[in-house]
Amino acid sequence: MIIMVHDMPRYAKVKDKDPREVVLLVGNGCFWKKCGFCNYFNDFTKDPEEQYKVNKEVFDKVTGEFGTLEAINSGSIFELNSQNQDLLFEVCKNKNIKKLIIESHYVYKKKILDFKEKCNKLGINLVVHGGVETFDYNVRENLMKKGMGNPTVSEIREVFDEINLLVGVKGQTLKQVEEDIEIGLKYFDRICVNLYKEMPDIMPGDDLLKKEFIEKLYPKYKDNPKADILINNTDLGVGD
Repeated sequence: MIIMVHDMPRYAKVKDKDPREVVLLVGNGCFWKKCGFCNYFNDFTKDPEEQYKVNKEVFDKVTGEFGTLEAINSGSIFELNSQNQDLLFEVCKNKNIKKLIIESHYVYKKKILDFKEKCNKLGINLVVHGGVETFDYNVRENLMKKGMGNPTVSEIREVFDEINLLVGVKGQTLKQVEEDIEIGLKYFDRICVNLYKEMPDIMPGDDLLKKEFIEKLYPKYKDNPKADILINNTDLGVGD
């Protein structure tokens, strides 16, 4: 059964701060599917031919002009089958991509290290981007249901080079958000701060907190070269 949305944008270019091409791929779908803030896992198909068809069309748009490619999909890079992973490496080779950014759940930490080794052998600098959402354990695990356990910041840093942070769910405070951003900037190469988009089938948002964030913290961090701040979840140019 095909759940994915065919007509949403799956290729984009980011030209400021960290110039790169971005591709939104389709795979088998997120294994976890329990995060209270996410329904992105609906973008999947179990049909390998359909996966290949969609992804090949997206990869054909890659030019390699920045030498950097960010490949994202519902869940983790490991939800792409071997055929699509091979296709990704083929594109990197053909388009002279030297830096590849991928996303993964923390639970795949052993596979991530193996994947890094494979990329090193291919002459590709692999950058692993992970959805931490917040460093507050109670909010992340008991409210957001992230499923990371309780690793230390240094343990997370061993796996992730860059992280996502989420702002605007019930239970967060502006102080927590600022602490998360400061930790992210101190210990990680880059951060991506996402303003939570509330939808009917996921956890409630906090409109007041989002308003406070935009008024008080957004001006402080928006020009930081290590931070992408996405007011809309489509600000990178892909997704829906």
